[in-house]
Amino acid sequence: MRNIPLRMTDPQKFATVSLIIIAAVVIATSYTESSFYRQAIITHESMLFSDMVKAVASRDEAERAVSSWDLQNYRESSAQEHLAHTFGLLRLLPGFARIKIFRQDQTIVWSDSPNLIGTKLTHHGEELVRALGGEVRVVFNAERGAEIAEKLPQKSLLELYVPFTLPGSRESGKAITGALSIYRSPAEINETIQRGLYLLWFVTGLGGLILYVTLYRLFYAVYHSRQKLEFQLNALSNEQGRLLQIEKLSALGQMVGEIAHQINNPLVGVVNLAQLAERELDNPSRVKEFLGAIRKAGDHCRGIVQRMLRINKIPLPELQSTNMNDLAEETVALFQSGGGEAGQIRLEKAPTPILLNVDPILIRNALYNLIHNAIQVASAQPVIVSLAPDEKNGKVGCRIAVSDFGPGITAEMADKLFSPFFTTRPGGTGLGLAIAQHIVALHRGRISAENKPDGGAIFTIWLPAETQSDDGQNSAR
Repeated sequence: MRNIPLRMTDPQKFATVSLIIIAAVVIATSYTESSFYRQAIITHESMLFSDMVKAVASRDEAERAVSSWDLQNYRESSAQEHLAHTFGLLRLLPGFARIKIFRQDQTIVWSDSPNLIGTKLTHHGEELVRALGGEVRVVFNAERGAEIAEKLPQKSLLELYVPFTLPGSRESGKAITGALSIYRSPAEINETIQRGLYLLWFVTGLGGLILYVTLYRLFYAVYHSRQKLEFQLNALSNEQGRLLQIEKLSALGQMVGEIAHQINNPLVGVVNLAQLAERELDNPSRVKEFLGAIRKAGDHCRGIVQRMLRINKIPLPELQSTNMNDLAEETVALFQSGGGEAGQIRLEKAPTPILLNVDPILIRNALYNLIHNAIQVASAQPVIVSLAPDEKNGKVGCRIAVSDFGPGITAEMADKLFSPFFTTRPGGTGLGLAIAQHIVALHRGRISAENKPDGGAIFTIWLPAETQSDDGQNSAR
């Protein structure tokens, strides 16, 4: 069985892409915020401890229980008593492991482990130096020695370095700054951080979920509106196509009716002449006369049918660069050589050459038909053929106008003017304007007719500088 690839719909694509993007943003934001939150908690905890140490030192300072003399003479038993009295209370803190008091030369002057007194044992010398300079420092996962391992079996420890200042003794009067180092279990602070991170991730995830649902609902509303609009446009397009089909059928019916009307009269004559010929079978000359009339009526019917077929026999245009001024001049000369009077047509060429890619034979035929129609209604007045560059809807092109001084176009004629076989002249074929319109349409141009304010009518052909033939190939000027 052949596997059929699944195709995602637009909402599914949006849902998938937006979910991935929002999830990535939420994770990145939460990770960044977690780092800041963790650091903020640690800083807060260290500041609290620093305030506690300062408070302890300040209390004993007021009681003159401890001073800088104790740091300088830490080997004296009284100094050890003062330091133990001041800092020994910190051993009651939860998670306590080790306390060390350093003076400026980094010597341990007091500790809860007596064997460390007088040494410079520390695993974070750089942090100690910065603490002696006045900074509160915190070390996570601090290294521990064997003396701490027996009190706190956890591998991860928290070590704080807190600076403090003791007042000068009565003898020296000079204050000395030292640093307190304390090891603690990070369990409590880690638990606080973990609870905060859970809350942070929950709030951030909830915000991302709300954003995702909001965006999806907004997209779905827009998508649904677009689908509804496309459905309405498709329905409108189908309705328009149906109306166009009805119009085509109506036009076809009108054309068929006109053809039937044109053929009916000669056919009635043919039937009548045939009946008369049947009555005159004994008179050959009379029958021959009737047969001649029948042949003429048949030729007339055949001519009507041939004129109808000529509309569909116009070939596709063969485009070539053409000077429209020269084309119009050649067309006027051709018309005049066919019997038109020299003064009947006045040509007004464009001031500069206009080069278009057109089929000169077809355009000449269309222009010839317009001139011929204008001459028929000119009433001995000249017909004016004018050319000029023209632009329509941002497209450059050429305008060819043929104006006359005839009776103009009535309202009844306006709708049928370019319909095949419509004519107002006796003996007219009604195909000239229809053929001209078809030729102009092949060149992607326009043809229009309107009355002039001073009397008569003007027929205008507009041809674009860029023409696309029916085979889909573009031709530019």
